[in-house]
Amino acid sequence: MNDSSWDYELTKPDPANFPAAFEGFFAQHRNGFLRLAGSRLRNRQDAEDAVMEASYKIYKKWERILAHQNPKAMAYLILSNCLTDFYRRRARTAGRDEAARQHAPAASDIAGLGAYVKLDEALETLEKTAPMQANSVRLRHLADLSYEDVALCLDITPGAAKTNVSLGLAKLKDLMNIPDAGKGDS
Repeated sequence: MNDSSWDYELTKPDPANFPAAFEGFFAQHRNGFLRLAGSRLRNRQDAEDAVMEASYKIYKKWERILAHQNPKAMAYLILSNCLTDFYRRRARTAGRDEAARQHAPAASDIAGLGAYVKLDEALETLEKTAPMQANSVRLRHLADLSYEDVALCLDITPGAAKTNVSLGLAKLKDLMNIPDAGKGDS
């Protein structure tokens, strides 16, 4: 059990006391949260753990999130921060985390990721050279957020979000060596 799950277990809220608005909000956005977490972590269990950690933080800040002009964008920002923390925590505990060695991926898990290798490498390269574009593409196409929500998550204008998504997709296309479809090509 890692440090954050230990902390969560000590202060775990009673589900019977969850506000109905929080339950509905989480049910509505859970799949988008999982898609974004899965696209960054590429391990279903890790993605689910990160989403549960983020949902707890969202629950703790629920009143502030409801008061925000875009609660969905605020929740995605919390999730994004949880994903970053997840990476950092994994790096710190990599040498001593016994649970990670017990749940090693099977060959079928690794084979299933083969289709994502080019995309992962391209997104990683784009993240290093143009992080705003990479985050914009992830939020728009992997988390399925509107341009307005992407803009709120990244603290930019909706026009800048559209531009970053467009430029990011073009760079990803180049990085993945996808040829342009000309007239008559299918």
